[in-house]
Amino acid sequence: MGASRTADPKAAHDNRGVRIIAKSVYRELRNSGHSRSDIVAFTNAVLELVTTELRDAQEAAE
Repeated sequence: MGASRTADPKAAHDNRGVRIIAKSVYRELRNSGHSRSDIVAFTNAVLELVTTELRDAQEAAE
């Protein structure tokens, strides 16, 4: 992770923004009373969506 910060300042800025959003979503979920297992389930659902999108894009390119 440290190498990307020195190699590409824009990538480091984008990565920081993503981390800020993730932290905000996490805090909002916790403050709304969601358990850690709820947050893990949410995270898994997001990863499934991304995986499906990547898979679909790869299949379309073939």
